[in-house]
Amino acid sequence: MSSLQQEEKSIAKEEIYSFFDEKLEKNEIFLGKSGPNWDKEREAIDTIVIHHTANNPDISLKRLNTIQLLNLYAVYYNNPAKHEEHIKRTPIYSNHFQNNQQIFYGYHWFIRMDGSTQRLLNDNQIGWHCGNWSINKKSIAICLDNNYDNSIPSKKLLEKIANIITTNYPQVKIENIKGHREIKTETSCPGNTFLSDWKQELLQFVLKNKQNIQ
Repeated sequence: MSSLQQEEKSIAKEEIYSFFDEKLEKNEIFLGKSGPNWDKEREAIDTIVIHHTANNPDISLKRLNTIQLLNLYAVYYNNPAKHEEHIKRTPIYSNHFQNNQQIFYGYHWFIRMDGSTQRLLNDNQIGWHCGNWSINKKSIAICLDNNYDNSIPSKKLLEKIANIITTNYPQVKIENIKGHREIKTETSCPGNTFLSDWKQELLQFVLKNKQNIQ
């Protein structure tokens, strides 16, 4: 794809996302009033999956919600699994709400560049985040607010991830802390250097925390 094509694609995406940002905010999108409760399939949490947004930092939660409505829920409702074909072309329903509004976040935790954290989903809610339902059902998704395809998160951010894991999910074994790309091989998320570089540093912080707790 040429640089001109990439620019045109970026402009088109921005226009689409901005349109749905506004419509969601004004409650002008026809969403379901009821629907499947996928959270009934929640299993004991034994896996952590690390993500990045693949966007510039400081993305708004409104935009993140829009992106995941279109990229996760809309895609599935258009092409559901065979046993759920009855939902095809029906109004989208996530069964997740904040402040009386339906939300579509795929992540449980969101970490900003300054190390501050935001809770997007509760632990009893399934995040649609890694493209593998059997793992979604038993995992927690932690997302970094940046594009780390060609950079590395700071030590401060890695320590923050480790603290979230050891404080809230001490039962998760070190071998079950994975990057999105280890589950869905066609993605680079959470970055091209995750496996070769900063995964090991992250795991060291987790191990250190576990030792301090013991």
